[in-house]
Amino acid sequence: MNRTRLASLLTLGLGIALPGLARAQIGATTPQDPTPTPGTPTGSVAPRLRQFVQAPYPAEALAANAEGAVLLQLTLDAEGRVTEATVVQGLGHGLDEAALAAARQFVFEPGRRDGQAVPAMLRYRYRFRLSEGRAAATPRPRAVLRGSLRAEGDQPVAGATLMLTLPDRATRTATTDAAGAFRFELDAVGAVTVAVSAEGYTAYESEETLAERDDVSVIYRLQRPRVTATPSGPAAQGGPRPANGDDEGDEVQEAVVRGQRRRQREVTRQSLEFREILRMPGTGGDALRAVQNFPGVARAINGLLIVRGSTPQDTQIFADGTLIPLVYHFGGLSAVISTELLDRIDFYPGNYSARYGRAQGGIVDVGFRSPRRQGYRIVGNINLIDASLFVEGAITRNLSFAASFRRSYIDATLGFFLDAVSAVTFNSLPVYWDYQGILEWRPTSRDRVRLAAFGSNDSLSLVLNDPPENAPRFSGGFSSNTGFHAVQLLWDRTFTSRLSQRTMASLNWNNINFGGGEVFGLDLGFWQLTGRSELSYQASRQLRSNFGIDILGGPATIRFNGVRAPTEGQTFDPQNLQRVATNTTDNLYRPGAYAELEMTPNTRLRVIPAVRLDYARDAGRSWAVQPRMSFRWEFLRDWFVKGGVGVYNQPPQPNQSSAARNSWAPDTLVGNPNLMMQRSIHYGLGVEHNFSRIVSASVEGFYKDLDDQIVSQSAAGMPPYTNVGTGRIYGAEILLRHRPSSRFFGWLAYTISRSERRDAPFQPYRIFQFDQTHILTLIGSLRLGRGWEIGGRFRFVTGNPTTPVQGALFNGDTGTYTQIPGQPFTVRNAPFHQLDIRIDKTWQLQRRGSINLFLEVLNVYNRTNPEGVQYNYNFTQSATVGGIPFFPNLGLRVEY
Repeated sequence: MNRTRLASLLTLGLGIALPGLARAQIGATTPQDPTPTPGTPTGSVAPRLRQFVQAPYPAEALAANAEGAVLLQLTLDAEGRVTEATVVQGLGHGLDEAALAAARQFVFEPGRRDGQAVPAMLRYRYRFRLSEGRAAATPRPRAVLRGSLRAEGDQPVAGATLMLTLPDRATRTATTDAAGAFRFELDAVGAVTVAVSAEGYTAYESEETLAERDDVSVIYRLQRPRVTATPSGPAAQGGPRPANGDDEGDEVQEAVVRGQRRRQREVTRQSLEFREILRMPGTGGDALRAVQNFPGVARAINGLLIVRGSTPQDTQIFADGTLIPLVYHFGGLSAVISTELLDRIDFYPGNYSARYGRAQGGIVDVGFRSPRRQGYRIVGNINLIDASLFVEGAITRNLSFAASFRRSYIDATLGFFLDAVSAVTFNSLPVYWDYQGILEWRPTSRDRVRLAAFGSNDSLSLVLNDPPENAPRFSGGFSSNTGFHAVQLLWDRTFTSRLSQRTMASLNWNNINFGGGEVFGLDLGFWQLTGRSELSYQASRQLRSNFGIDILGGPATIRFNGVRAPTEGQTFDPQNLQRVATNTTDNLYRPGAYAELEMTPNTRLRVIPAVRLDYARDAGRSWAVQPRMSFRWEFLRDWFVKGGVGVYNQPPQPNQSSAARNSWAPDTLVGNPNLMMQRSIHYGLGVEHNFSRIVSASVEGFYKDLDDQIVSQSAAGMPPYTNVGTGRIYGAEILLRHRPSSRFFGWLAYTISRSERRDAPFQPYRIFQFDQTHILTLIGSLRLGRGWEIGGRFRFVTGNPTTPVQGALFNGDTGTYTQIPGQPFTVRNAPFHQLDIRIDKTWQLQRRGSINLFLEVLNVYNRTNPEGVQYNYNFTQSATVGGIPFFPNLGLRVEY
């Protein structure tokens, strides 16, 4: 063989072998590149492997300690697809079949002769390595926390002890090796605490949050304590400290470097990462406004959350276990809790835990985070709508604080334009404000005590100088004031590595005030006392039990004068108006208890059976037993099936169950004290898949069966409210999500659903007032470099149902016309669609902190989205009432 032919063969061999080596993957098998069959012409281009398929390692081969290479002969067509595969030299023990099944899915760059693709035949060695097969078969932990300890000069700290406390208060310990490295493989996820002790170094503690499949890498830097030169005397014996204020333990410095995470969602819960919240187009960086973009959430109407076809009052909002009456300021402009204070936002559209009760819709549970325990941090936000200030810091080593305040200045900006509007005089322009304050104390390593105060207020007052011709009695104008103020005390205690508890008590004052001219007035004020306590016990690695009590109660004062409003779906009958007036105080008492088991028979399956018991004195003194069950099963690697079924009961509203007398008709009651709790049965089943650590997809179907729903009655001799309503809600949700990477995040969320109600037995089903058949949301944000980021959000939503007007009746006494409504919700508004964009520019300050300038434009192409219909005085002409027009919002965020 001459040198020229030898060089040609070597070149051909390298061209075949190197791409195969480049495509080698870590796993139970390693691809070997094709070997050309004898007789391949020297002028030909051999096929090259383009798509490798990894074969699972058979259990039989693992048991027999079998490994090696299976030699295959593959026949390819002119497009590079495998048309035939046979075993030339096998290994047995199921390895031959596994290699054949994988090879039949290979895709090659086709072989070529004189530039033309041609069929080919080749041999391929499919190698199985026993060590990799055993590694793949080993059950994976739910999360991994690893890292290293470093001292000054980046020296490793060996022999240090780390104690990790899990969310269930169980503990794990580890010791750093000679390189200062440590590793925890965990069978639980959530917020964990890491306490570090090393001889000659100041003690150190850190908190980390781990989700499913997280692999978090950290570096903790320790410092030796600073010792004073005085071995005795007042300072050493607890007397005055040195003038410079140095104290042992105050000099600890930390730097945490996070690695990449593998994250996925849990059953019926959606969560967001901080970058998604801060940069999400259309939300102004407000965490709770981002919830409106989740699957299953209808487009908000006046800032109300409509979850999976339920009424807004069917969904409850919690702040660390305290029920709050509202989540958004005017029309959803801003949330009532600062984003800077939030540790988590858990959104449960259905099939939620037994710790939540008295709701038949969804749950939004936000958690306050612990203030930083070293140094301080200040964040200021200002935009065209409101401004806020947040500050947090350490008072002592075990005592820290955080505070936030926000106020709108719509009253200042709108006042300039509204002074020229003669039809309306504003006594008080729209204004909102909210506040939060936290003081957290850690008296021991096993205890955490937190005192929190938070509240919100929205107010508006106007006078109609030129009232509508068909409503002259509204000439008195309109006013509203809604708000709440809460004080909360929370105590976490770890008794042992297996036993822990959380207790929370809070006191709220909630007020709702509306006034409309001479015909309507509502003043509702109530004290709300909440008590919660949960005891958790880790019986074994496979079993954890949770037992809790949940008590809600307090006096409620109701002052009302007006017309009884129909319940959802019922028409307003002007010929049969029911005047209602009352001034009464009722005492609510609603205790509850629950038991829940978390069973994990293996690392791939989790089953949670539970039962909840609720009592409501204002609902016919009735008890409600609510069994529930949910599960999550990883049936293939990164493929999950999830589901659940449960019963959910909800007491009536205070005005619906009131036993007070109606001052306009003393023989009648304002409500019906014999009402029962409403009931909903939730069914859900879905599939999830993680394509990679940042790309995932989820499809979930749901069905809700409603009965004992409360509807109003106008017939003589009937109570004002009865439990004769029923309903059904069904649909599916799709979420394709790209979690934040170094440059991009985004998702596609789509919901198709139908929500129907029946107001009495034997009546046909009708469309729900807030039914939105199709809800599509597209979100994406891209980092361009040099601190620039651009993102967009597009939404398409089916138009809201509305009730047509068939005509009008003339009232000779008042000289006005009254509408004649048609069948409820038999027509729809035009579809809603809107594009929002956001552009950010961030500057990192040299010492610490950052400055972020953003421009957010809502409704970029100025679409007039219909929100309702307005009629003239005799209802012969109508005009569409549009939503938010083109609106640019410029904002600045400064962090130090």
